[in-house]
Amino acid sequence: MVGTPWGPLPVGLVYGLTGFLGLCLGSFANVLIYRLPREESLVTPPSRCPACSRRIKPWENIPVLSYLLLGGRCAGCKVRISIRYPLIELASGILAVGAVHRFGFSYAGVAHGLLFIALLSLVLIDLEHWLLPFAITIPMAVIGLIGALFFELRPIPDALIGMLVGGGIFLLMLIGGKWLFKKDAMGGGDVVFGIMAGSFLGWKLVLLMVFFASLLGTLVALPLLVTGKDLSGKMIPFGPFLAIALVVCLFFGEPALQWYTHLILR
Repeated sequence: MVGTPWGPLPVGLVYGLTGFLGLCLGSFANVLIYRLPREESLVTPPSRCPACSRRIKPWENIPVLSYLLLGGRCAGCKVRISIRYPLIELASGILAVGAVHRFGFSYAGVAHGLLFIALLSLVLIDLEHWLLPFAITIPMAVIGLIGALFFELRPIPDALIGMLVGGGIFLLMLIGGKWLFKKDAMGGGDVVFGIMAGSFLGWKLVLLMVFFASLLGTLVALPLLVTGKDLSGKMIPFGPFLAIALVVCLFFGEPALQWYTHLILR
């Protein structure tokens, strides 16, 4: 049995329902990943085949299952459908179940499940388009803030200061980078990502997230520089490093801070 706001429910029922909702959210994540960078409406036109523009029937849009039944091809033009779509749906289902397992069948579980699926979407968009859409980061920042205000997800002052610190760091980087390099070193998407991260992590962990993301970025860039790769004029998306650092800090940030504090004070 799993404790829920409606009383204890069978584990299988809770995880099954969570997994199904996660698969559905993964299907919506595919829409976000495809349409947001292209500045298309999320509502109209309805889902369609990218190759022949044929409208996808409801029974052809069941997460994962429809892909298997259709043999991975469009029912109309028979063009192969990218395996990425069912993989994102499956990953979203797993992330949703993992969030509920870790945080409970509660607002915290739902909020973190949405956060993980949002991060998956942001990483894939940023890798392809160097973009962290406000349409994802702003709603998630609101969800994190609501969690602090009404569901004790974090202490309210910690969440509010975290949002200011997280957004402020990247805003300073944006302004400073533009002044120093005469071009954009950061984007507005990074600023709002920092605000979103601060609402979930609080100010101490969001500082740790920025440090860890920068360290990861450096570790990736150094081998390229050592091997003589020319990185001038090229951009390395920072979003994936931020997403990894956010998740690491969410699970291991507090113990890491306690260990460091004990180390310097002993």
